[in-house]
Amino acid sequence: MSRSPSALLVIGLLAATTSAQGSAFLTTFSTMEANTSGSGGTVLATLQPNEISYLDLTVPCATLSAEKWLPRTCSHVMAGDEDANGTYFNAGIFDQINAVLAIRSSWSSTTIENQRTVFWSPAAPMGTAISGTPFRPGDVARIVNGPDGTVEYFMRQEQFNTALGVPTTTAIDVDAIAFQPNYGIFFSLASDLFAVTACGPMMVRDGDVICIPGGQFGVSSSLSIAGVAPSSAIVAYSEAQMDAFTTNAQVTNRFGACLSTVIDTTALEIDLLGPATSVSPCPGVVIPIPALIYACEAGTGASVLTTASGGQIYNSPCGAVGTGCGSGPTMGPQWGIRPVSTTTGAASYVNGISKARSCVHVLEPQQHVMSVFPLGAPAGANMIDYNNPFILDFILISLVSPTVPASVTVTPGFSPTCFPELYATPVVGWTTVGPGWGSFPMPAIPPMWTGKVLFQGVGFAPTGFELSTPTVIDVQ
Repeated sequence: MSRSPSALLVIGLLAATTSAQGSAFLTTFSTMEANTSGSGGTVLATLQPNEISYLDLTVPCATLSAEKWLPRTCSHVMAGDEDANGTYFNAGIFDQINAVLAIRSSWSSTTIENQRTVFWSPAAPMGTAISGTPFRPGDVARIVNGPDGTVEYFMRQEQFNTALGVPTTTAIDVDAIAFQPNYGIFFSLASDLFAVTACGPMMVRDGDVICIPGGQFGVSSSLSIAGVAPSSAIVAYSEAQMDAFTTNAQVTNRFGACLSTVIDTTALEIDLLGPATSVSPCPGVVIPIPALIYACEAGTGASVLTTASGGQIYNSPCGAVGTGCGSGPTMGPQWGIRPVSTTTGAASYVNGISKARSCVHVLEPQQHVMSVFPLGAPAGANMIDYNNPFILDFILISLVSPTVPASVTVTPGFSPTCFPELYATPVVGWTTVGPGWGSFPMPAIPPMWTGKVLFQGVGFAPTGFELSTPTVIDVQ
């Protein structure tokens, strides 16, 4: 079940020496937020808690903005009619996205991630009508195309429970996760749980950072967790210790109050360039721990902290991700979202973080479901908004009924940095759009027709063609 420690050390050192630390993050927020760019006045400016955003810290800091990367409309296409109600759109799918993990970036930071490669944990289970397998709050998984709707796990609830020494059927909610093959799997739970850890029976708190150390788990060829040793989990940092890190960080919340508690640890990532340390949570047990980037429920205004040097505000290439005590509220623009007012920060705490490099090439309709039967609808009855990073984008349009056909895996090298598969087949029409944000009209819907109208962009990039996230409008 364990990997070679020497092999893991080589991987860990390689990741540490090649990593462009902190250059970009995939991130989620606890409540609906507006990004700082405004996304050209499109619906893409509204960030839902069940969507993943992309925060590129290589751009000029004055334009720093969290941009929608995994719209829920893309999740609907990948998942299909998961709740079997005849409509793809489910506004509350996943409820929230927690515990984001760009697994390939954990092994090599030069990797480009896409919406098929990243794992996450939902706050509410996805329906099994299409997948046939569960995607629960206790799982960290992703939706792949083998066939569409297939759930592929990084780590299942049963594996977390085995490591925690509790029955595999125990319902848990994974709130945060980080992974580095040399150090191990770090995670936090949304609720307190009585567990039997490597240090014996104990109450695991929702603010604790739990570790399954390297050597206590196996890794499959797809880089997911193949198995874990029973009762191998260790509380690396207790909630009281996380409170102490937060107190030492001297950061304020959205109202300007200085934080002294995490309430709940909500996001984790490993900072391989930060100082590592060793902890001994119980006699005879010593584990190495890297510096951990984290966020917490108390950190409204979207602050991000680190355990380095006993607790600090995390410094990104664009500066401190939080406001120091005595200097006013933590507002939100430091993590790409808008404050509520000039005196009050954004309502959200950061709900998920993972370092990753990717592209933002997305579509989302302004109206997700249209009731036009039996009369149909004229051209322009709905608009689709886009974020196109390329000089030109061909928007492919398909009318499909009753469901969307399976995606087509494109030739290797086609769409190397954006969405990896083509959905828009057969094509019944197309339009072109230029770079940046904008909108284009939906084509006319024939009388008596119901089904799905699917859109997907094909961008012309210097390296070739790049596909956008697919999106569907339910026509009823």
